[in-house]
Amino acid sequence: MKKNRVNNILVTNFYDKVASGELPEVFMMTFPIALIQKTIFTHAEIFLKEKFDLLNSEVDVLASLYTHNRVLSPTQLYDLTIFSSGGMTKVLKRLQDRGFIYRKEDLNDKRCMLVCLSQEGEEIVKKSLYEISKECHKYFEALSKEEKELFSSLLKKILININKIE
Repeated sequence: MKKNRVNNILVTNFYDKVASGELPEVFMMTFPIALIQKTIFTHAEIFLKEKFDLLNSEVDVLASLYTHNRVLSPTQLYDLTIFSSGGMTKVLKRLQDRGFIYRKEDLNDKRCMLVCLSQEGEEIVKKSLYEISKECHKYFEALSKEEKELFSSLLKKILININKIE
């Protein structure tokens, strides 16, 4: 309870500083996104470790494979996720050791070994994503259905704009 009170005070102080002009107005959008992401990421990491013995990075790889037809090159996975190549190697090794992925030769490039989602990997990623979505739902209970739709629409618009800039 105390922690939430301190966070609420910090959030209130932050908005006061922006309103007074001490901080740029753009922080009214970027700070909440960063704080929401950090909170959800931290809670998801704890939840996934306890319930599935998975790290966020492992679920990220499994989800990328699941949403991209179950097969990707290591470079494609690297582009879709947020790890270094060394970090990716460790994640892939752990997932392969657990039977969630397997490697196969790329027929178009004999130097490349594609990363493939196994049936066990598909089952665990679907189950973990479903369970984590139920956990994350509570963060958005304060929003009405219409507000959730608007929020989702605005986030999509920002993401599309980011891709245009980069």
